[in-house]
Amino acid sequence: MNREQMKRSHYLAGKVVRYHTHPTLNTQTVADHSWRVAVLIVELFGIPRAEVLVYALYHDCGEMSSGDLPFMAKDAVPGLADAMKRAEAYGLELLEVCLPELSSLEKVQVKIADLLEMYEFGTLEVAMGNQYGDMVRDDTLAEARRLASKHNLTEAVDAWINRSKN
Repeated sequence: MNREQMKRSHYLAGKVVRYHTHPTLNTQTVADHSWRVAVLIVELFGIPRAEVLVYALYHDCGEMSSGDLPFMAKDAVPGLADAMKRAEAYGLELLEVCLPELSSLEKVQVKIADLLEMYEFGTLEVAMGNQYGDMVRDDTLAEARRLASKHNLTEAVDAWINRSKN
């Protein structure tokens, strides 16, 4: 398999390792993350349109070409978020993946599920003794709560957080 064939492999796109810029005890792949995001959408907001689940399952496959850059870095460096979006779009193009169109509310719901998946990952890291896991846990929960508050989704997020603690 050559480099171009590799960049076009859906299977290998799922094998891309996340958190390569942060010390972790566990390894998480794009496939691990994307599956949990899809499940969290259902847990948080009920069964969505099929397009939302397709979006969730494929949303980070473009990282096969761009890598997984932390959201806080994208916020801190002017222009970086746009450059990463272009790099991820290029990766999706190579994979011949066209993400479905979502409503603005559906996009926010996917983003909240995405952040809460990272919150779960950080929570696991802390539970297993990673003293750096609290950064992932706390930052992603704060951002999920901020988004939820802005879009009247706080009740769903708080209910999920309460259920997940039990």
